[in-house]
This record gives sequence, C-alpha cells and structure tokens, in this order.
Amino acid sequence: MRPDTFANPGALATAGWLEERLDDPAVRIVDARYMIEMDDQGRFREVPGRESFVESHIAGAVFLDLNDLRDRTKPAHIVDAAAFSNIMSRLGIGSGDEVIVYDTDGGVWAARLWWALRLYGHSAVRILDGGFSNWVKEGLRLEAGEHSIETSRFVARGRPDLIVAIGDVVSAMSDSETVIIDGLTEPFHTGAVRLFPHLQAGHIPGAVNIPAPDNLDSETDRLLPVAELAERWRPVVDSAERIITYCGAGMYGAFDLFVLHLLGYDAALYDGSWEEWAANKNLPIATTPPVSEDEPR
Repeated sequence: MRPDTFANPGALATAGWLEERLDDPAVRIVDARYMIEMDDQGRFREVPGRESFVESHIAGAVFLDLNDLRDRTKPAHIVDAAAFSNIMSRLGIGSGDEVIVYDTDGGVWAARLWWALRLYGHSAVRILDGGFSNWVKEGLRLEAGEHSIETSRFVARGRPDLIVAIGDVVSAMSDSETVIIDGLTEPFHTGAVRLFPHLQAGHIPGAVNIPAPDNLDSETDRLLPVAELAERWRPVVDSAERIITYCGAGMYGAFDLFVLHLLGYDAALYDGSWEEWAANKNLPIATTPPVSEDEPR
C-alpha cells in the first residue's frame, strides 16, 4: 500500500464517481441515515432517518431503516440469509448490482449495510466518502419524496470469515495473536457512561479503543488521509494474526472494520457486540478511569 493509496480503494466511492453513475441501472444507492438521541434521563432513542430522506436525498436512492437488519430474537445480531435476501430484493438490489450506501455521519452507520452485504457474499458495495453532507456541499443532484421500487432478486451466500460469535471472543481474550477493537467513543469504552441504561458499562477485557468517528475529519465527514489512518491503525494491528471489531450494536464496529479493509487488513465483526456481552452475567467486564482533557492521550 502506497502512503497515498488505500489497499482496497474499491470499497469507497467519491461524490464525483457516483455522480457519473447516477443513471446507471446497475448501480443501486441506499440512504442509511440514522441518528441517536438522548432524553433528559440519559436514555438513548434510535431515530431512523426516513423523514429526512423524504425531505431530500441523493437522486435515485432508496431508504433502508437499519433496524430492519436486526434479528429481533437476538441482541444486536444481523438477520439470517433468507431475511436479508428478502430485504435487499424489496429494495431493488440484485446480486449483480453495485451498491453505494451513505448516511449523514461519514459512513459510521452505513457501514452496517456495507458489512452485511459482504457477509452475505455481495462484494460490489461502496460507502460514499463524506456521505450526504458532502454531496449537498458539492451541489450535486438531489430529489425529494419516495418513488416506487421495482423489486429484484438477491441471493445471499454466507462468508463466515467476516463474523464471530461470543464464544470466539471469549477465546480471543487469552490469545496473544488476536487483537480486539472497541469502536465506541471513549466515555463508553472506559465505563464512564452507560451505553445501555439496563446494562453495565465498560468494555471487553483487553480491547483496544479506536472510536469509529475518529477515522473521519470532523469538519468534512470524509475519511482522514490514508497515511494518517495507517499511522493510527498500524501499531495496533500490524502484528496481529486475527482482528475482531465490536461496538454497542454492531455499527461503529462495522465502520472500524471498513477502515481496516481499506487499509488492507482482514477483520471480523463480533456482531452481538456490547448489547450481547454485557447482558451475560458470566462474562468479565473491564473499566478504566476516564482520561481528563488535561492528560496526554
């Protein structure tokens, strides 16, 4: 990998690249915008972005509520292959299409679909660099409302190398050749703040904290330069034989995995993430004192 080039650049779409393909029938654009709001009692509320999508979105895009990818019978887990195939088919995504997915936060939510598509054998998927905000800034084509979707046929083919179960993570804690990455922001990783009010705060023992948003330029929502990302990640993962990412419910962890893929590293997502781990009273939980703003990081 050259210092100015990603090892797997095909996982990323620029606004200019997508603009040239807006009318390509083999390109499917998915708006996966998603927000988390906190009420006055410190409880989180998930806010899918359908209303914002209806107001304005990239021309030709369809909307996906990321909660639709959630297996309602198991915390945080992705739906099974049959259900996923049905969802993609209803969105008009066929097995031969190229998928571009975006959100309004640089891809930290969109990565959930990017990972899920690859998990189910569809490698022709990209995240839009800079997402919707950059697209608007560039003055590119938008539309409002919703349009009818012509269904297609998506056939899922599993890739077990991209996902790990809770037992794999338990084993990994004592494996010196495996690194576990926590993609949550620092207050949740340290345990200073509870991610889920009903669950204990903290992180999987031994996990290294690389928050998913830290891979982005906070002013533009675009990825940091290749060299800067490589410098951030290389000391943590270069000597690892295996890399596992996780977060609260599999979204930020998927974005860290996406960045690792761009840089040329193979990784797997612990899909159950903190929502599953912290609910198991038999598993260890680590906390660390929060780092103050005056202390070196």
